[in-house]
Parts: sequence; C-alpha cells; structure tokens
Amino acid sequence: MTISISNPIRVLQVFGVLNRVGGAEKWILDLFHQHDPRLRFDFLLSLDDGNLVQEIRQLGSTVYRVPFSKSPLPCTWGNPYLSGVRNILRNGGYDAVHVHQFDLSGEILRIAAQEQVSVRVMSVHATQYENPRFYRRLVHHAFGRPWIFRYATDILPCSQAVAESFAPPHPKSPTPTPQILYTGIDPTVFEEASRRRDETGKRLRRELNLPDQAIVLGHIGRFTQQKNHRFLIELLEPLFQQDHSLYAVLVGHGEQWESIRRVVQKKQLQDRLLLTGYRSDVPDLLCSLFDVFLLPSLYEGLPIAAIEALAAGLGVVYSDRISHEPDNFFPQRVRRLALETPKKDWIRAIREMLAVRCETSSALEELATTPLTLHASLEHLIRIYCKSSGKWGVGS
Repeated sequence: MTISISNPIRVLQVFGVLNRVGGAEKWILDLFHQHDPRLRFDFLLSLDDGNLVQEIRQLGSTVYRVPFSKSPLPCTWGNPYLSGVRNILRNGGYDAVHVHQFDLSGEILRIAAQEQVSVRVMSVHATQYENPRFYRRLVHHAFGRPWIFRYATDILPCSQAVAESFAPPHPKSPTPTPQILYTGIDPTVFEEASRRRDETGKRLRRELNLPDQAIVLGHIGRFTQQKNHRFLIELLEPLFQQDHSLYAVLVGHGEQWESIRRVVQKKQLQDRLLLTGYRSDVPDLLCSLFDVFLLPSLYEGLPIAAIEALAAGLGVVYSDRISHEPDNFFPQRVRRLALETPKKDWIRAIREMLAVRCETSSALEELATTPLTLHASLEHLIRIYCKSSGKWGVGS
C-alpha cells in the first residue's frame, strides 16, 4: 500500500558520521535520492564527507554540522555538542527526529522530547555497541541506553537478531514495542548494472589485471575488526593453493586496511588477493565481476552487502554471527557456517555457491517478493512517521 499525506513530513536524520560506505547511511541516502514529495530530510552530523554534504545542500536540504564535544556530560549544560543539538531542535520546526545508533542517541532523544518533537524514532543497526572510550561506554549504559527506551516513540531494529539483542535495561519498564524495519535496497541500480554486464566485466578485469577466465571471490565491507578480514585471508590461502583459477577482490577501507595489506604481502598473496580500497561501482562489481560473495563477520545488523550480492544473482557464504534473514528469503543461494567450522567445510560451501549463480533478472524477481526493497522500507518508514504523529491523513 502506498500512503498519501497532505503535507510533507519534515524529518531531521541524526548520524554521528555520514558517508556512502556504511549500510545505514547508504540506505538513508538512497531514500533521500528518491525525492519523495511526502518527505523532507535534513541532516545533523558531526563527521562527514564534504562532497556529500555539498550534494545534499544542492538538492535543497539543510545539513547541520555540530562537532562532537570531549565532555562526557550527558546534558546540554557543559556539553557544547548537546547544546548545539538543542538549539537546532528548538528552532527547526521538525515533525520527526530519526536518530541512528551511536553513543549519543539516548541524549538526543531526551532533548527531542523536551523540545516537544512528537515523533522520535531510534534505528538500531547492529547487535553490539562499541566505543573505545571507557567514559563514553559508561555514560551510554548509565544514561543513554535507558533514555532511548524512555524517550523514543518508535524503536526500529533492522533485523530479528538486532531486535533480540536490543533489550530494555529494566524488563518491566514501559517501552515502545520494537518493530523490525528492514533497510531495503534499490533494485533499479542492479537492473542497470546487469544490462552492461559483458562490457563492464571485461573493463574491470583489465583494470584489476585479472585473467579472463579467473573465478573471483568477492567481499565488500569496512576494514574493521567486525568484518573479520584475517579469517578471510586464512580461508583464502588454502583455496588459492588448491585452484590457481581463483582470485579474491576485497573492497573497502578502514582503520585495519594497512595492517591487512601487510598480512597479504607477508603471505605473498598480493597477486591473487586484491585490496581495492573504497569504490563507488559496487553494483557493477557484483553483477559483472564477482562469482560468489563472502562475509565472515563477527557480527552484523542486517548485512546489506550480502543482500545486494543476492540481488545481483550471486551465492553468498557467511558466518552464523549474522542475522538469518538471507537464509529465510534466499535459501537456495546462501550457506551459513559457524566461524569454528573447519576450513574444509567453508571451502566446500564456497564451491557449492559458485554453482548457484543466477541471472540478475531472476534474482530481482526473488527480491521483489521480500520486504528488502527500498520501496518497501520507504512505505514502512512513512507509516511510522504518520502513525506516531497523528497529524496527517493516511490512505491507499
């Protein structure tokens, strides 16, 4: 059902960091670029990609940049960041505030309630909370997390695993009932990529110096501990020894990129295991270059990269630490293994998944039957904004 409303909903999207790399950030940016007349998104950030900010502003939206404060105080008094947030909410006239999981989420929701923003949405994108600063972890667990459950009107985990992990600190405390909102993907970019598959595949192989007959194992993700790249290297090394037609391409960047590069060089795998850094042509890589997708993460919320790989028609091998939605929606093209499983079983699963690749058009037909499309998540999100506010007429 498509929802119609009388006036655009003005929403302030709040991130700690905004770029095109993270799954949640990419999802919101994809929604933003739909130019849906029912929504007006502005953005509140601390760290960002300057080119991205310029692009958002050129499309008519406001971007507020408030630097993080070193102060651990969870209140606006003595904390310049939270004071800046209060000023924006007091003067912005927003119908909704949509906060995306980071360590100050609870504080922002509390301020939004005090400033009488009627719709206060909290999206939870991961099963674990991480922050290297001890005092921030302490403040988050003492104040921020309880405030999320107290002041959010809607809590939106992105998968069943996230919903199960994000429990209120006090089981008997009144809280909004969490409802899963899948961060859907845009099928049109894969339709376009599949139409140019042959010429793009040849171009990418020349660019990356891959043989025409190479079988390419692919991975996309930030180079962080979460993505478990060292496990991936340990898995790939015996595979390369067994089959000289196999190559691997790892896409992304992050704080562990240099250390992983050194490991690859130490093992003398650089001719077979390519680290490309960040790339903006992910649909082309998935549709035209990769033959199977690997994701041995230590944890995930909803693995957007895996969903995109499935939409492109690939088979996916991933760890049992990841939410099981891909198993439910694409059971024939997914293998899920424990990280403790012997490497020979991972290798067998990879070979099995090499044989199940299908045409992108067939994969997109599968995707259309699931709630994992961008359109489905957009309509779900608008229903949440409307229901919580009670301001707009809703119809089909």
